[in-house]
Amino acid sequence: LTCAQFHPDGLLVGTGTADANIKLWYIKEGTNVANFPGHTGQISALAFSENGYYLASAADDSCVKLWDLRKLKNFKTLQLEEGYEVKDLSFDSSGSYLAVAGTDVRVFLCKQWNELLVMRDHTATATGVRFGDNARYIASTSMDR
Repeated sequence: LTCAQFHPDGLLVGTGTADANIKLWYIKEGTNVANFPGHTGQISALAFSENGYYLASAADDSCVKLWDLRKLKNFKTLQLEEGYEVKDLSFDSSGSYLAVAGTDVRVFLCKQWNELLVMRDHTATATGVRFGDNARYIASTSMDR
């Protein structure tokens, strides 16, 4: 496994692997309930939206894919620049924003998927990102600090 993330309901867990597989597991029975093919590189990050309807995934293919868990299909792909390394993903508590940490830190407006903000303050790869209360602020970690 290269990453794992619990679903907000606590009954499911998503996993990503080095061979580009994303799987959703039902924890109580240990059964694989869904697979999400489409990435071409190692899965680097997973994040569930707060309401549990969406899964964001990132891989070494420099893209972020958005999956609708009710339909079990990819509905949007955010293609980043070639060579962009995604290390972490995070939805805010309202599900309005998605943050991407990696080569820099980016914030996207969900539903329209417009890029709202790019922060290049770190001098090394950003390794983590989280939103504060009501998305009023954002915190990021990096190998530079």
